[in-house]
Amino acid sequence: MPLATSREVLLKARAEGYAVGAFNLNNMEMAQAIVQAATELNSPVIVQASQGAIKYAGLEMITAMARVLADGAPVPVVLHLDHGTDYKQNVKCLRAGFTSLMFDGHDLPLEQNIAMTANIVDIAHSVGLPVEAEIGSVLTIENLLTDAEMAEIRALEIPKQFEILRKKIGRTVEEHIAKPEEAKRFVDETGVDFLAAAVGSVHGLWLDIWPLRIDRLKEIFEATQIPIVSHGSSGVLIDQSHAIEKGVELLPGEGSLKDAIKVGYTKINVATALSMEFNRAMLEAAGKRPGEKDPRKLLGPARDAVVAKTKEYIRLFESDGKGGSPAASGSTGSLGGGTVARGEE
Repeated sequence: MPLATSREVLLKARAEGYAVGAFNLNNMEMAQAIVQAATELNSPVIVQASQGAIKYAGLEMITAMARVLADGAPVPVVLHLDHGTDYKQNVKCLRAGFTSLMFDGHDLPLEQNIAMTANIVDIAHSVGLPVEAEIGSVLTIENLLTDAEMAEIRALEIPKQFEILRKKIGRTVEEHIAKPEEAKRFVDETGVDFLAAAVGSVHGLWLDIWPLRIDRLKEIFEATQIPIVSHGSSGVLIDQSHAIEKGVELLPGEGSLKDAIKVGYTKINVATALSMEFNRAMLEAAGKRPGEKDPRKLLGPARDAVVAKTKEYIRLFESDGKGGSPAASGSTGSLGGGTVARGEE
């Protein structure tokens, strides 16, 4: 079917209490794997491209791959811009055929973030496209720890890893969590459709050990009443039942990805976990076939591994079996249908 918009699939997901995976593609094999997994599990899916992926593959190539895969899929497929950091990048993706945009202005002062986001929302809504934006700051592990520190931590037992991570980065992450009152103002003044609100996750973290501030997420969702987006999901604690076995001691107000879906998370981004699984399987295949001249013999097993990993996340998000007809494309960004898009007053 033709590419869907994120508004179509996310409002349906929020209303029915599940989340939709937004998986980053970096090459053809990953794009194929993501859509194959969604098709086999009858799940809506969002394939998204970062600015780095667009630079690597080219905007036209990214768009063409997604369109071809969507046309051949029986489930809704969305093509989303991940972390578009300027106005021009969003406009280029809109013109190229993306069906969902993101402006990431978290590094800007709040007033500037609001103003720029509102401008992008205006142009996107004029052609029926939804917009995601970010408030607070989802930090990147490489900006918090040196390569040497990460290598030293990853060599330890998991409980010790968590103990050191909590000590080294916990306070900094906490300082960048979004505030409910600012989130409400941001949504009211921009008309944005979905909000990537920082509630404790970290880009590039590993091992599914990091807890989220579920209390803050609940407050933000109740204040804004729009689907909330998870960034940095690859390292987040998946279920509270895993905390004991992983040596994670939860503090008051903290919880897991499953807890977060219950109180507002509706679009969940996954990038690091898929990339690491792709690389692992490709290197394993290369080790078994030294001197192999056909790259397909190495990339094929990597693609299969990404299919399996993507299915794990789809089942976790409980979007499997939800790939039927999405909500009407004319829906607004409000769960109650009461919010009017900017420019439609």
